[in-house]
Amino acid sequence: MMRLWKILLILSTGLVCYLFYQSLQSHTGPGYHRSRNGGAALSADGCSLVNIILLHSTMKILKKEEFFKVVKMLQRCPWIENPEEHKLLQRNFQTCCNTSYSMIVTQENTEMGQTIQYEVEKRTKNVTEELYNLFPKKSPFQKEIRSCAVVGNGGILNNSFCGNEIDRADFVFRLNLPPLNWTNDVGTKTDLVTANPSILLNKFRGLRKEKEPFITMVKEYGSSMILLPAFSYSMNTEVSFRALYTIKDFDLKSRVVFFNPDYLRNLGAYFKSLGLKFQRLSSGLMMVSVAAEVCETVTLYGFWPFSEDLDGVWISHHYYDNVIPKPGFHSMSDEFYWYLQMHAQGSLRLKLGQC
Repeated sequence: MMRLWKILLILSTGLVCYLFYQSLQSHTGPGYHRSRNGGAALSADGCSLVNIILLHSTMKILKKEEFFKVVKMLQRCPWIENPEEHKLLQRNFQTCCNTSYSMIVTQENTEMGQTIQYEVEKRTKNVTEELYNLFPKKSPFQKEIRSCAVVGNGGILNNSFCGNEIDRADFVFRLNLPPLNWTNDVGTKTDLVTANPSILLNKFRGLRKEKEPFITMVKEYGSSMILLPAFSYSMNTEVSFRALYTIKDFDLKSRVVFFNPDYLRNLGAYFKSLGLKFQRLSSGLMMVSVAAEVCETVTLYGFWPFSEDLDGVWISHHYYDNVIPKPGFHSMSDEFYWYLQMHAQGSLRLKLGQC
């Protein structure tokens, strides 16, 4: 096995060097032109080689510098949508998880008197009439959506000028209640935004007293859905309910919905079957999975797990701050590698440069 890894490393490194040499030559070759990201566009053969490297899972053994070279070259290749690969990905998610029916707790998939099994803890929650009435009657994802944007919070969004492109999508997913002050780079349209309960507990003091900052922030998202994992950990439940009641009490346009813990367990099992190792999937991968199943085309923005950009320049962890998450909880690099593979096979588009 070790010998095989060494062979793969040699082959991958050789391909990277070859492609990098070819990209340099293309600056002066007769067919030279510039890509939208400012680099020399690779030839069709060069792009095919990049895809071979990505799709054969040899990138994990490359050094960071070589990895960046391949990603940079990938950005010089035109993205080619592959509807068949996207349909296959949709079917995989439908089989394992069934977003359109199961992702959100609804009155359709949950009965009064039923007990909800928490996603992580060995605890249950009884569905009383009061709780049942908090759930929407049906899932909002009954029909396929034409185009979706999933907006991560990576610092790579700064100076990307992707705001207008994001806002043109038919449906926009956002993560963990991000500020929308960077309009030119991130846009403003929001159809669904996830909310990590730790943000409600730490930033808004659990919504026990002063609620004005939370209300001001929620108004930024207009009539969006706010998605909370109320039944992942028992400590999330009450603060998730308080968020829902606060939005109702102040007659805000947003509405709160809850992740179905069965859906999250099935999604985690699916990615473990693909070989991902993690304590918990990130909110980003959860939303990308949802979008991949319910959207005809999917574009990702702001997904970049590194502290420097493709040119080696330092960037903040988020586009709005540099708060680093707890190490080891998510497997951001493995998740990003999966996004790259999906991009290479034409299932979804990963945008890293300027729009």
